[in-house]
Amino acid sequence: MAVHAHPDDEVIGTGGVLARYSAAGVRTVVVTCATGDLGEVSDPGLLGSAGVAGLRQTELEAAAATLGVSRLVGLGYGDSGMPGWTENKRPGAFFAAPLDEASGRLLRIIDEERPSVLVTYDETGGYGHPDHLKTHRVAVAAWAAAGSIRPAKLYFIRLPLGWSRRFVAALRRAGIEAPGSAPTGADAGPSVTEVGVPDAWVTTAVDVRGYVAVKRAALACHRSQMPADHFLMRMPVEVAEEFWAEEFFSREAGPGTAALETDLFAGLP
Repeated sequence: MAVHAHPDDEVIGTGGVLARYSAAGVRTVVVTCATGDLGEVSDPGLLGSAGVAGLRQTELEAAAATLGVSRLVGLGYGDSGMPGWTENKRPGAFFAAPLDEASGRLLRIIDEERPSVLVTYDETGGYGHPDHLKTHRVAVAAWAAAGSIRPAKLYFIRLPLGWSRRFVAALRRAGIEAPGSAPTGADAGPSVTEVGVPDAWVTTAVDVRGYVAVKRAALACHRSQMPADHFLMRMPVEVAEEFWAEEFFSREAGPGTAALETDLFAGLP
């Protein structure tokens, strides 16, 4: 079970592992906490009567089908906008939701699915977006409260700083003026410090090189957020094949190995 903030985050953060494990016959579940209704739409012509939230849900469904995801579930909250926006506190916004309410919604899904592995963001939310920060808190609270139905393993998505710097440098060599937030897919400019954690924090690197093309195809489903001129869409194939060959995590709870893990299910029966 991968717990994400908005439609498209499931591809950027975990598209490789979702595709890999889905292809292996593992049941995969994506939980999206907020609808992304405040996201900018690259082409107004994409909008229909369902509005931004409806468009992004349609894109999410297409991306999930591309990745082979078994089930999509939404927690039903509205987008909270960027840090400091008044929308952070608007009624129905995910960031404004009581922690026990939101974690309770997630806990009900955990009870329905009984996943062995739960994956979500680290404490930074990747790049500090309010909904990403709240997703981390909600997922950790639900995992802690799960008791006898608690997933055996808890992972945080981690981007090693060394990898992050090499990725941004490779994009720039390719003529793409990528921001420091590029590893998370965020085009937030100089206001965002570079994304990444010390390399030593990574406990798990999953080989997904066989699913890079699938991940790229799934990302392309999110047309409202990923127009042709977005830096991730302009990324040369050879750069994607090199830097999206692995996805990185830290094991926060559950059995594992002392060496660098290569499987989210390592140590489980």
